[in-house]
Amino acid sequence: MDDGECRVRFFSELDGDVIDYDFTSFAVARPLQEAFARAFDTHVGPGGQINGTGGANNAFRQLNAFVKLLIKDERPPTAPADLAPRHLKEFLLSKGDAPTAGMMLGLLRSLLVHVEGLTPQFAAKCSEWVPDRREKITSRGSYSPDEEKAILDAARKTVRAAAARIRKARALLERWRRGEITQEADPDLFEYASILDMVESGRELPRNKWNNGTARWVARHGTVMELMKQLHLNVQETCAITILLVRLTGENGSTIIKAPAAFHRTDGGAGPVSTVQVDLSKPRRGRRRYMTAALSDLPSWAAAPQEEGVLSAKDELHTAFGLYMLALELTAPARRNMGSDRLLVYWIPKAGGPRPRQGTVVKRRHKNGPGYRDQLSLSAVGAWGAELNLIADEPDEDGGPQRLIVGTGRMRVTHSAREQKPVAHTTQTLADTYLRRDKTSLREYQKVVADVLEKEVVKARTAGRIQQLSREDVAEALRDPEPVAKRLGVSTEMMRLLVARDADTVLAACTDNTNSPHSPSGEPCRASFLKCLDCPCARAMPHHLAVQTVALDMIDERRTHMTALRWAERFALPFFQLEDLLRRAGERAVSKAREQAGDAERELVRRLLDGELDER
Repeated sequence: MDDGECRVRFFSELDGDVIDYDFTSFAVARPLQEAFARAFDTHVGPGGQINGTGGANNAFRQLNAFVKLLIKDERPPTAPADLAPRHLKEFLLSKGDAPTAGMMLGLLRSLLVHVEGLTPQFAAKCSEWVPDRREKITSRGSYSPDEEKAILDAARKTVRAAAARIRKARALLERWRRGEITQEADPDLFEYASILDMVESGRELPRNKWNNGTARWVARHGTVMELMKQLHLNVQETCAITILLVRLTGENGSTIIKAPAAFHRTDGGAGPVSTVQVDLSKPRRGRRRYMTAALSDLPSWAAAPQEEGVLSAKDELHTAFGLYMLALELTAPARRNMGSDRLLVYWIPKAGGPRPRQGTVVKRRHKNGPGYRDQLSLSAVGAWGAELNLIADEPDEDGGPQRLIVGTGRMRVTHSAREQKPVAHTTQTLADTYLRRDKTSLREYQKVVADVLEKEVVKARTAGRIQQLSREDVAEALRDPEPVAKRLGVSTEMMRLLVARDADTVLAACTDNTNSPHSPSGEPCRASFLKCLDCPCARAMPHHLAVQTVALDMIDERRTHMTALRWAERFALPFFQLEDLLRRAGERAVSKAREQAGDAERELVRRLLDGELDER
């Protein structure tokens, strides 16, 4: 902070960037400039909360927005002690209905708390709960099926053309290296192949005598961009691979962009379904940022490859494994020449990325100008999508056609909406954040859930009810089992087993384990014990009522931990069947059974619902 300067130098742990943030650009008094700079240094320093360029830029951006509000005050603050709680309130209000308003205020508070000299009132305000605006607003949601298809078709077309171009150039280069192309037989082709050899090996192309371009004999075969493109991906093709991988894996775009080239073949290259394990990073998860993702080969409709690493053009563009291996192949020379360990490396003819904001000096790890890059920006994906000129399903406010915005965020939401499975988040986050706020698929999703529930209700009503014994039936069977056995359609010996509780499963008792409708005749039943609720071999005894009440309550509780569709598909039928059983048992008996249920019943039902009791 000498000689009038007030800068903080940030060293990114994630991408190697070195950025100088200039706090003299803040139009506030010098004491506030220095106080903000010191707080920022603590926030993004080695012991701080931020270790990536994006996070540091965002923190500086929010602080800059806060400063712009301060200078609009009738009496702008000149020192940390002048900061008042109303300034934070004004900052939140300035964000309007932005869904991320609460998150931006939270970021600002976490930075300002490091400012020295704050009043107790302002420091306390920084510790208050921040309202989450996202609860009040629905996101743009997933792409419609037609929009998704248009984006993925365009991406696959782009990647398919890139693969064909690079493979053709490599095949030519291999022929030249084997001596199959000679200067005598075809001097032009020989010369062109020798240029490809320099491109592939990372050597600089010969320059002309004025040193302002390539040599004439090189330029005759194309521009530098055209020659480099023969063996390397460009930024648009890398964007296409990124959007495809996001859709196939459900991972964040930033996670895919930073995915490593190193992987582990869990199947040893010999499994029936090829799979690779890739170590990924999601910084926002903090200590849980590192995770291993399994990228599987083929969906059910695709044929397995006959040879290791050999996939059809369709399979390598429609499966996570195939696309990962294709990207690995297409980027190998660029990765080697750059010395990068990332999967997605491409060549660019000029400096990429956004220009530094006013007041910052950015020193990047790569020089300005042409060269290899392994730091694709998410904005580049949007720019590539804009070049596609795709039309959205929904018209604009005037009823005219509206350009479809392509982004990794919406594509990830689309994956969640289609697959209904959480990826790098909890099932509750999937349901609350990705599905409930998805305006595109919410109505469709609700209709699907309603249809499933209706079908399960009909199934529960039409399926045969299992026979239910009363306490009077049990008492009579203890005195004379034969009449009761005849009424229940079982042998006298089986009646004795039922009363002795020797035929119990979990929710009922079984009278004929080798003649279940859920297994081949003559073989022991291997169906889930939940299937007992509609099995003609099952009998519900009074002592089962306690575990049945626990099962009903725990199944109902799982609604909050699963997506509505998954719950309906898995638990709606047994839920309705249990409701029917308890209704027939009577309210008084059910209330007493619920009181008698203990930890043993709850643990048994938990194991049942988690599938631990299923035969594998």
